[in-house]
Amino acid sequence: MAKIDVVCPRCSETNGVIRNGHSSSGTQLYRCKHCLKTFQLSYRYNGAKPETHQTIVDMAMSGSGCSDTARVLKISLNTVLRHLKNFAPFQVAQNVEPGAPGAEVVICCEANEQWSYVRSKSNPRWLFYAYDRIRKRVLAHVFGPRNALTLRRLLVLLSPFNIAFYMTDAWPVYRTLLASTCHVVSKKYTQRIERHHLNLRTHLKRLARRTICFSKSEVMHDKIIGWYLTIHHYH
Repeated sequence: MAKIDVVCPRCSETNGVIRNGHSSSGTQLYRCKHCLKTFQLSYRYNGAKPETHQTIVDMAMSGSGCSDTARVLKISLNTVLRHLKNFAPFQVAQNVEPGAPGAEVVICCEANEQWSYVRSKSNPRWLFYAYDRIRKRVLAHVFGPRNALTLRRLLVLLSPFNIAFYMTDAWPVYRTLLASTCHVVSKKYTQRIERHHLNLRTHLKRLARRTICFSKSEVMHDKIIGWYLTIHHYH
């Protein structure tokens, strides 16, 4: 007689997986004694499948909107929104030990801001972030209006890093908050971060220009961009 081991989707254990009754639809439930995860082997609703979460994230990072994802996967829009909202993206690089003895110095850090909007163009939403031009990665980001307060929040996140020079455009607030000895003002030295703006607009549908795609809430707007930066730069 053939025997099939049931594998726990959380801890991948086979020993200790027991039957645990049935769901409301009559499907057999299982429970893992190691991690206490309750699960089932087959799902009628696509949104409940274990691999659906990663598929939703991959589609969001590849230019698909929430409605597009729901239509392709044949799940509800609320399911897509729930998967994307239940995540707390980082605001600063986590794979670096800023300020630690012997930490690498960030020689050239490009700082800039990217415009987008939520609901209507009368409600702009600015992304402020810093880009390490040598290692080609984002160091930290914040969202807010285009003013000195938002820039100060970004500089607080960057303060633990050993940054030698800041490269920015000629926005006057940069001159006010950055010391002249470590501040270089020139569009010539912000080409890499401007190129990264294009990556964001290409990969995230809600940032694409000249389309009808836009964010309807600040939460989703910040979460999607946070997802992208966390996956591609912070891990």
